[in-house]
Amino acid sequence: MVNVDNIVKTLNVKGSVAAIKTDTVYGFVCNAFDESAVKKIYELKNRDSNKPLLIFIKSIDEIIKYVDESNLTDETFEIMNKYWPGCLTIIFRKKDNSLNHLLANSQDIGIRISNDGVIKAILEKVDYPLAQTSCNLSNEEPLCDYDSIMKKFGSKVDLVVDGGIVTDNTPSTIISVASGDIKVLRNGKVQFEKR
Repeated sequence: MVNVDNIVKTLNVKGSVAAIKTDTVYGFVCNAFDESAVKKIYELKNRDSNKPLLIFIKSIDEIIKYVDESNLTDETFEIMNKYWPGCLTIIFRKKDNSLNHLLANSQDIGIRISNDGVIKAILEKVDYPLAQTSCNLSNEEPLCDYDSIMKKFGSKVDLVVDGGIVTDNTPSTIISVASGDIKVLRNGKVQFEKR
């Protein structure tokens, strides 16, 4: 049984990063507003600083906090209501510069509402979105079990949670609505169909 309170306690400590199972693969997560924790994720992964991280949010109601209103069209809401919660990441034009430290100076922001019970439970207990990226070194395959993560990152990450073995490490599907047009950037777990 995963102890959600323990994860929340870890994430509430400045600079802390947890490795947990999501609805796609194991991922590194942290408080999206904690710049030192975001920096730590980049260092753990040896990730190019020009590659942004995505965020998990609690509900569609929260989208207005992070997204430019021009992207919040009827069609976009239709997509969100159809595919969220689920394995679809949507790239929007960002509302402001509050999360620039994880967006690599991009004008856009990637957002997902997870269908994973643990992620949902964490977000119910915190007042910030979660920055997230797959649990691996950049350009390597995502790690799929607790033992592999402990072996590679155990002493460097603040908490590794055993969520079992990931048998299907297909990543999320990514679409962008940032320009006003809908573009499929990566086909993944969700079969996205344009109207």
